[in-house]
Amino acid sequence: MNRYRDARLRAGLSQKAAAISLGIRPPSMSDWESGKTKPNHQHLVAMAALYGTTTDYLTGATDNPAPAAGAGMSETTKKQPAAHDGELLDKIITRLRSLPDPDLLQVSAFLDGLQAGQAVAAAAAAAPGPAAERAE
Repeated sequence: MNRYRDARLRAGLSQKAAAISLGIRPPSMSDWESGKTKPNHQHLVAMAALYGTTTDYLTGATDNPAPAAGAGMSETTKKQPAAHDGELLDKIITRLRSLPDPDLLQVSAFLDGLQAGQAVAAAAAAAPGPAAERAE
C-alpha cells in the first residue's frame, strides 16, 4: 500500500530501519508496502506511531496524514516523573554519540514517532466515547 511507503518516507526512514524499529523482517515491510500482505493491528498502530501519523491515514479512512490538531500529552503525563535512571540514559547517550549522522536522523525519526504515538494515545483516551455521549 502506497500510504505505508509514503508515511515511511515522510518520516525519513528506510524500509530496513522501519522494519527493525517495528521488530519485523524487511521483506515483511516490503510486502505491506506492495499490498501483498497487510500488517496486523498491533503493527499498524506501531507503524502509525513510528511515522508520526494515524492508523486512519494508513488504512485510507482519512486523507490527512497529520494527527488531529491539539493531540498531545496530557498535563498529567507531562508532570509524571521519568521512570528511568541516569545510568540508562548515560548508556544510551554513549551509544548515540558513536552513530553516524544518517543513523542519528533515523533515531530522531523513531523518537518523533514514539512521541506522536503517545500524543495519539492521549488524545484517544481524552476523547469522549459513546457512553459519555449518551450520558449528556
